[in-house]
Amino acid sequence: MSKISKNIKMLDILSSGKVYSCKILAEMLEVSPRTIRQYKDELEKEGLYIENKMGKNGGYRLCSKVEIPSILFNKNDIDKINLILDKLSNNDKNELENIKEKINTYCRLVSGKDEMSIEDKNKIDIIQEAINNKKKITIEYYSKGIKKSREILPIQIYVYENMIMVVVHYSDEPNDIRHLNLKRIENIII
Repeated sequence: MSKISKNIKMLDILSSGKVYSCKILAEMLEVSPRTIRQYKDELEKEGLYIENKMGKNGGYRLCSKVEIPSILFNKNDIDKINLILDKLSNNDKNELENIKEKINTYCRLVSGKDEMSIEDKNKIDIIQEAINNKKKITIEYYSKGIKKSREILPIQIYVYENMIMVVVHYSDEPNDIRHLNLKRIENIII
């Protein structure tokens, strides 16, 4: 599972409203407690406040309401995927699980459950194609009333509080990852 997937998985776990110790979260996500603290910091930078309760029964608890994209496969689809998973090696299973997560998110975006304009659907198609091909695109957007453009490398699309978000490499710096609201993107140049 990628770093972004693990961040989203941690968000999903914490969205239950329960308190989870750093150690338990680390075990659930198969990472170190230090990595959990880094994930917490990253989520807080995106405006998701995670309470840190001290004491014997302390741990992390998400204070915001977050909607994680739901799975849109029916039982027949799941049965077929499980049949395929049973026949694959462990490495192939992990890759297929990652692909399944991407499909679920994309299905949610284009299913029509979220009211979306044709323009937004077209933007998603272009961004998804860039993600699939690991290609940079140029976006035009407004910042403080000024039209700007920037070359980005899109990584993932997800839904947060009914907003379609795009995770991107914002510059050539390896750790400069940002989350952009699709509505702020005026135009995409391939």
